[in-house]
Amino acid sequence: MLARERQCRIPRQFNTDAAEVLPIRSDHILLTILIRNLPDNAIRYSPEHSIIDLTLDTNSISITNPFNNIASKTKMSV
Repeated sequence: MLARERQCRIPRQFNTDAAEVLPIRSDHILLTILIRNLPDNAIRYSPEHSIIDLTLDTNSISITNPFNNIASKTKMSV
């Protein structure tokens, strides 16, 4: 919903098959919070109309906004 309000696009790229990554053994609640917070923060700290890239690899998840220059003061609070 936040992405829609800020008019951000989130293209997704899957560099692996889900079967290679799953099942993930971890604390379900903490993993859910992590997966929810990463894109939320990327959207919140990006300018409107941003493009935020979400990439899933076998051993990592990355969420980036390659065109965003965050002010130094904001970087310290993120």
